[in-house]
Amino acid sequence: MKRHALMILLLVGIIAGSSYTNAQEQQMDSVECLKNYSLYKEALKKKMYDYSIEAWRVMFDQCPDVTIRLYADGVEIYKHYIKKEKDAFRKQGLVDTLLLIYDQRIKYFGDHPKYPEAWVLGRKGLDIVTYRRSDAEALKEAITCFEISHNGLGTKMEPMVAVNWLQATNALMKQGEKIPQDVLNVYMSVDEVLAAHISKQKNPKRVAMLNKASASCVEIVTQSGFDDCVALESALADKFLSVQDDPEALSRFLKLMVAFECTDSELYAKAAEQNYKLNPNAEASYLLAKFFIKQNQFDKAKEYYLKTISQADDQDLQAKCFYELAVVTFSHYKNSPEARKYAKNALQKKEGWGKPHILIGNIYAQESAKYGDSDFEHQAVYWVAIDQFKKAKAVDPECQQEADKQINLYSQYLPDKETGFFHGIQEGDMYLVGSWINEKTTVRYR
Repeated sequence: MKRHALMILLLVGIIAGSSYTNAQEQQMDSVECLKNYSLYKEALKKKMYDYSIEAWRVMFDQCPDVTIRLYADGVEIYKHYIKKEKDAFRKQGLVDTLLLIYDQRIKYFGDHPKYPEAWVLGRKGLDIVTYRRSDAEALKEAITCFEISHNGLGTKMEPMVAVNWLQATNALMKQGEKIPQDVLNVYMSVDEVLAAHISKQKNPKRVAMLNKASASCVEIVTQSGFDDCVALESALADKFLSVQDDPEALSRFLKLMVAFECTDSELYAKAAEQNYKLNPNAEASYLLAKFFIKQNQFDKAKEYYLKTISQADDQDLQAKCFYELAVVTFSHYKNSPEARKYAKNALQKKEGWGKPHILIGNIYAQESAKYGDSDFEHQAVYWVAIDQFKKAKAVDPECQQEADKQINLYSQYLPDKETGFFHGIQEGDMYLVGSWINEKTTVRYR
């Protein structure tokens, strides 16, 4: 009964909406539309595409303004056949029809309140990129679709459409049809679209997916060849004025400048300080710490590193801060014991990280001339330095090359057997390097 009632309602709607003047013809045409609609829908529900396509084509040709569902169903049907088709020429013919479906949908339902022309063009552009990615002229058509879509929808543009807009622009840049500035300009719009969707999204999985898409867009734009920080700052100057009072947008603005490594400019300073004012959190203070390092303002950098560490919940960020603070303390303040303390703190926050071990090894090696009163005692410090290099490559394969380089370097300066014999210390003995280093090691000679 429910199905019978639904069919009657659909029939009434079709008859009422017909533009024919002859009542008998109107009823017959509407009945024919209803019949074909029912035929292809039932087949499509069961994924019986070969049974649905003929009835769908009749609807597409003779009943184009009956229901918007006709066009969504047509896209599904033709994507099925495009996927199956092996012949390249026939496949392109199917793609032509797929794109025609979007055009006819705009003709009859372009003013739909939920899915207007701008939305349909976004989907059309998406399919052009999907099926004609290597065709420069097709990509230009897709970009035109994306631009109209963005102009009409703004930040309501679909995220996947926005990302493909950037990808298509980047592809044309690689073909010499666009320049890096074009990629940056599109990125600005795409970033706003993704940010708007992230802010409204409640599903954690969806948020994670959108953040991943956002990160991929940053990677695209930073690899586009746009490497002129002066030009970047000029392009971003107006952008800063528009985002300076929006905490989330300002944070993304700074991440872009960091990704381009344009962090020693007046614009970055303004943005970083404003970001900390709006977001007095770990991420904001870390960006300021990095800025003050660039400016050689090490006291300020240390202040913000320590703020970041105290505010951060993310142990990886804490580890990064401790490590960078260790480097500053060692290289600028020349305070080896404190530098080692920070490096060890980094190791406590992040297991399996080799770089702090390499730093500690270098700290020890630099301290060799200050330890003890004899050449043997000076050289003995290299044992604990090499121990740290060995630990680095043992826990972190990425550090193997650097660790081996340091091991080969400092192995040349180990004590020799004669000197060891003179001090009554044999190879394989345990030896304590004292003072603030206070590390036990195994004696070995060069």
